[in-house]
Amino acid sequence: MATSQDDTRIIFKANGERGEFFVFGNPDLVLKWRQDKTIPLIETIQSFDVFETVNGGNEGIAGRPSKQRLENAFGTTNTEEIIKQILEQGIIHNTHKGRSKPGAASDHRNISRGQGVSSSYGGQAIHN
Repeated sequence: MATSQDDTRIIFKANGERGEFFVFGNPDLVLKWRQDKTIPLIETIQSFDVFETVNGGNEGIAGRPSKQRLENAFGTTNTEEIIKQILEQGIIHNTHKGRSKPGAASDHRNISRGQGVSSSYGGQAIHN
């Protein structure tokens, strides 16, 4: 699956582990895969790479977890089994927020606030 605008993080937080694990995939195909496991994984995800953010959230630096971290979090180091667990139990997080067409079902902006308010504070640009 080639990288596209539709690729989204599928995020999984393992019990007792700090940080989050994630893969990049197509949200529509992930939802279909959850209903029909005969769909090949390669059609749902960007690559067979598992990433983590140590502090969690979208702002942290993403890296690749060690085999020991994967074993502790998932009980295995088998990448395919880990990805299946992330896809089954993970949260689909749209990393392309605001790129949907106005009026689309996924368009949940508060229209009264407009497209966003930009300002400058302390030399840093802020966009809300």
